[in-house]
Amino acid sequence: MLGPERLMEGNAKLTSTVTVAGMAGQPVGGVLISLFGPAKAVFADALSYLVGALALALIRSPEARPERKERAPRLREQIAEGLRYVVRHRVIGPLVLYMATVSFCIAGLSALEVNYVVRELGWSGLATGLVFGVSMAGGLAAGAIAGPLTDRYGMPRVLLGAAFAYPLCSGSIGLVGPGLAGQLVVGVSWTLMIIVTLVFQSTQRSLRQLLTPKEMQGRLAATSRWLTWAATPVGAVLAGALAGGIGMRGTLVVFSAGMLAGPVVMWFSPLRTSRREIERDVRTATAG
Repeated sequence: MLGPERLMEGNAKLTSTVTVAGMAGQPVGGVLISLFGPAKAVFADALSYLVGALALALIRSPEARPERKERAPRLREQIAEGLRYVVRHRVIGPLVLYMATVSFCIAGLSALEVNYVVRELGWSGLATGLVFGVSMAGGLAAGAIAGPLTDRYGMPRVLLGAAFAYPLCSGSIGLVGPGLAGQLVVGVSWTLMIIVTLVFQSTQRSLRQLLTPKEMQGRLAATSRWLTWAATPVGAVLAGALAGGIGMRGTLVVFSAGMLAGPVVMWFSPLRTSRREIERDVRTATAG
């Protein structure tokens, strides 16, 4: 179990590992299918879950026993308590609202981007795979720089900077034309977006954990994920419907412009207006 002083380091490594592994899944799966066929590729995927279960079984970390209560709260009560805590928290509430907005827009972009570059821009399968694959290197870079950035500038400033960088990194795909130049621009933009995403995610997760009491950590994580991930299918479905009316390029531009709502939320949040107080609370939690 990591102490508060190592929380940022642990979240940065965890976020980078999970994201890079998730992004590598599709290209690796394609290679396995082409080499060994679909059946053996699915079998290899099943074996990977077994390896993961064995890795979890090898974890040996002492954990404090929870105190027994006369009556354990019902699931409905726990969900309601988690929602109240997140929505009413002066820092976590706006942060979750921002993440839901970004998740909505990114889902819309992700639903169309591969079809768009192949059908509209004429990218080959090789070019698409290379651009996606090279951009994954950003995940490795993010794990190395997230900690030093927060050490130097503080968590609120890093989160604000990442929020304003998101629209700049995500808007290129709907603006470039066919050819190598467009592929290079999108590749660089996606690489930067992955770096920004992972720095933001590891920082916001560490901030939420440091500001939240231990007994609320589980409900905080569950509620934040539910509110954030609930926006994902809505964004994807809306992007598909909108693309049928104004085309994929226009939809990508609309969802890229929608990313501008995120920085507005963050700008008026306590992350800017009460930055020094938050940094003081973080130092106190880390020292404790």
